[in-house]
Amino acid sequence: MVKTHSGFGVIAIMDCDKLGELIGSEDCLYLNIWRPRGEAGKLPVFFWIHGGGNSVGQSAMSLYHGANLAGNSQMVVVSINYRLGPLGWFTHPGLSTGDPLDDSGNYGTLDMIQALKWVRDNIEAFGGDPNNITIAGESAGGMNVYSLLASPLAAGYFHKAISESGAPMSTPKAQGEEKGQWLLAQLLIKDRLAKSEDDARTFLQDKNQKWIAEYLRSKTPAEIYSCYDKGFFGTLGKMQISSFIFRKKSGGLGGTFIDGAVLKEDIKESLDQGSYNKVPFLVGSNKEEGKLFLPLMLSFLTERELCQKAKEVDPDNITIKVSDYIKNPLYYPIYEPMARLLGKGFEMMGVDNPAKMMARHQQNIYVYRFDWDEEPKPLDFIFGAMHGMELPFVFGNFQKDQDSVLRYAWSKDNEPARLELSRIMMAYWSNLARNGAPNGPGLPEWPDYSRSNKQRIHLDTGITGRAKSGK
Repeated sequence: MVKTHSGFGVIAIMDCDKLGELIGSEDCLYLNIWRPRGEAGKLPVFFWIHGGGNSVGQSAMSLYHGANLAGNSQMVVVSINYRLGPLGWFTHPGLSTGDPLDDSGNYGTLDMIQALKWVRDNIEAFGGDPNNITIAGESAGGMNVYSLLASPLAAGYFHKAISESGAPMSTPKAQGEEKGQWLLAQLLIKDRLAKSEDDARTFLQDKNQKWIAEYLRSKTPAEIYSCYDKGFFGTLGKMQISSFIFRKKSGGLGGTFIDGAVLKEDIKESLDQGSYNKVPFLVGSNKEEGKLFLPLMLSFLTERELCQKAKEVDPDNITIKVSDYIKNPLYYPIYEPMARLLGKGFEMMGVDNPAKMMARHQQNIYVYRFDWDEEPKPLDFIFGAMHGMELPFVFGNFQKDQDSVLRYAWSKDNEPARLELSRIMMAYWSNLARNGAPNGPGLPEWPDYSRSNKQRIHLDTGITGRAKSGK
C-alpha cells in the first residue's frame, strides 16, 4: 500500500469529536493500492475517487479500504486524494499567469488526471493493466467522474466509468471568478483592511495584479476556510432542502469550471452532444438519499449528535426510538416521502437525465437504484437506503467496531442476505471493469439501458438475496 495523506478539509463522519475541525495538508497527492495475493498480472484497475462535496473527505477512510474488493474481485484497487475546497477549485483574475492549466482554477480535477497518468505509467508493477482502468466515485466523487468523462485532458487515461449518487455539474468560469472576488473581499474584511465588500472593492482599485496575487498566496488554509459558512458534515456552504433536491449548494463551490482547457463546455452539453469520452458506464443512486441529511435539515440533531448516536447503537440489541432522532412526531408521516423526494432529485439530475443523453451516443450504459433498507428497526425507517449506504456493499466492508459510524446497520439477522447482495454487487462492478458489462454467470441479468427501453436494476435483498430489474 502506498502512503496516503488527506487533503485540507473539515473532517467528515469518522471521528465525532473532531467534526468541524480543519485537518490535512495541501501536500496530499498520495494514493493507496491493493492487489490480490499471487502473481497474476494484467488485472483490471479500479480507480476510486472519494466523495465529500469536493471540500471534505480522504481516501484513507476505512470505508474505502480496498482489500476485500481487490481480493474477491481479482482487481487492483487504487484510491486517490486530491486537493479540496478552494485549494482544489479557485479562480481569480489576479492569479492569471497565461498558462491555460494554471489559470483553469480546476486544480482538484487536474490532480485526478495526474493520478490517472501515474497509474497508467506505474500500475503494471502492481499487476494492473494500464489499458483497462475504470474510474469510479460516489457523491462528489461521482460528480468528478462526470468531469473526467467530459474533459479532453482525460481522454485515453480510462476505459470504463462508474458514478454512484453523483451528477454532471460544472460552473461558468465567470461565476468562479465572482466567488474568487468574494473570497478576496472576505479576507480583506477579516484583516480589517475593509469594512464591507463595497469597501473592499474600493480598497482594491489602486492595487495591481502582483499585489493581489501575493496577498492571496500569503493566506493560510485556515484563514481561507474561515471565510466560508460550514454546511453538513463540514462541507462548505449552507444547504437548503429546495437547493439540495436540485443539486445546487447555496454558497458552496459548485462543479468544475468551464475554463476552455480542462472543460471546453458545460458537462451536460458535452453529454447531450456526444462530445465526451465514451466508455462503458455504470450509474445509479439510492432510493432514500435524503435520509442521511433530513435529521440535520429539520434541525433535530447536530452532526456530532447524529454521529455519536449511530456509533453507540448495538445492532443486535436495539434500545433507541424514532423520537431519539426525529424529535417532532408531526414529521413521522412525511419523513419517508421527503427522503424519497430528495432521492428522486438525485435520480433525475444524476442518473436519468445524463443516461438518456448518453444513450443517444453509445451502448453499454447500466443503470441501478440501490434499495437496501434492512437495518434493525427503527433504524430502517430513520436511515434506510440513504446517501452512501451502498458503499460498504461495493467494497465488502461491514465494520462493527466503534470507529465505524455505520456499525448500527450490521445485525446478525441481516448478515446472510446483506453479504449475498454485496457479493452480487462486487461481481457486477468488477465484471464491468473487466469486460465492459456487469453481467456474468449466476448473476441476475442487468439490461443495457440504451437497448432495453430505459430499464434499470434494483439492488436489494429478500429471502433469496437476488436483485430485480425494472423501470
